[in-house]
Amino acid sequence: MCKALEELEEKGRIEGRREGEIKGEIKNKILLIQKKSQRGDSMEKIIDDLMESIEFVQPIYEMIKQNPELSVDEIYGIINK
Repeated sequence: MCKALEELEEKGRIEGRREGEIKGEIKNKILLIQKKSQRGDSMEKIIDDLMESIEFVQPIYEMIKQNPELSVDEIYGIINK
C-alpha cells in the first residue's frame, strides 16, 4: 500500500478512537447526572459538582426526571439525534 493511503488510514483510526473517547466521556457524565439526580441532588448542585454548563446538564437532568427508567444509552441516543 502506498504511504499516502497508509497515512489516511491511520488518520481515520485516530479520529475514530477520539470519537469513541468523546462518546464515553459524555456517557459517563450522563451516568453521573443520573446517579446524582436519583440521590436527590438539585440541578444546580450537579452543575457545580461536575463543573459543566447548564446547557449541557439541564436537558439530561430534565429527561431523567421525566423518564427515570431510561438507560444511559437511551439518553445518549436521544440527545445525539
